[in-house]
Amino acid sequence: MEPHFYWEWLIVAYLFLGGMSAGCYIISGLANFFGEHRYELIARWGAYFAPWPVMIGSALLILDLGSPVKFFRLFLTLRISSPMSIGTWLLTLFSVISLCYFLLWLPKSWTERFIRFDTLILRRILGILGVPLGMSVGIYTGILLGALPSRPFWNTPIVAMLFLASALSTATAMLIIVVCVKTCKQRDENALRQVQFLYSLDISVIFLEIFLVIPYILHNALAPKSIADSLQLILGGEFTYIFWIGFFLIGIIVPLIVESIEMTPVVLFRKPPHFNRIFVLLTGVSVIIGGFILRYVFVFAGQVSSFS
Repeated sequence: MEPHFYWEWLIVAYLFLGGMSAGCYIISGLANFFGEHRYELIARWGAYFAPWPVMIGSALLILDLGSPVKFFRLFLTLRISSPMSIGTWLLTLFSVISLCYFLLWLPKSWTERFIRFDTLILRRILGILGVPLGMSVGIYTGILLGALPSRPFWNTPIVAMLFLASALSTATAMLIIVVCVKTCKQRDENALRQVQFLYSLDISVIFLEIFLVIPYILHNALAPKSIADSLQLILGGEFTYIFWIGFFLIGIIVPLIVESIEMTPVVLFRKPPHFNRIFVLLTGVSVIIGGFILRYVFVFAGQVSSFS
């Protein structure tokens, strides 16, 4: 019997876009707080990107409801025991705050008519407040899956942590592409140092993803039979190739190798940072593709799994 998928591509896109927004806000907030001038490009472009993916993803989520015009009912109550209810309010709060944060980063010539105060302090406040909020959104995309106990493929908190790490990695990849493409031709030393920082951050997060995939596999392999059986979906089953080639090889190994090659002269030989734009695009696109495939595998494989 063919499985019936209640959650399909719209949910995959929502989980991916929500995670990218969360990652952009987290990176921007930390960059602004710890190095307002040193990492200004990272903070600025992270703020520019943060509101829009999650808003688009939320719109896709509403379309997936079947009766989109009834979505307002989710705002009529707050149920602490309902992940969907908590998520509705969390995404709304995140969208509003990230949009305000975006406005504070716009050029003064654009905002001087309606913002007549110094934005630097408010930027820092909203930036640092957005870090735990962004982490909550990034983790929530994994918790939403784990809240369904009838799907053993999802029944571990490691899924939420893996989604958060992937959110940070895809957001870093997007910022790497934007910052490098805009500045590599100019040979701006400060801008290249910011690309170097993003490369270092992405390498660290990729290692974190690897060390989350390993315990996820071990946890499920040593769990009760139904959970262990669900693991076969990526260890010989129908999602094996797309998981290990699409996510692990393209989204993890390829960017890790390329970024390590680019960073080796800078770290070991103290050479000035210099980044090949083709390599930058390759790593950025690879990470983003891998992050999307990760959500695809978990959404569809989880719905195939069941307790026997």
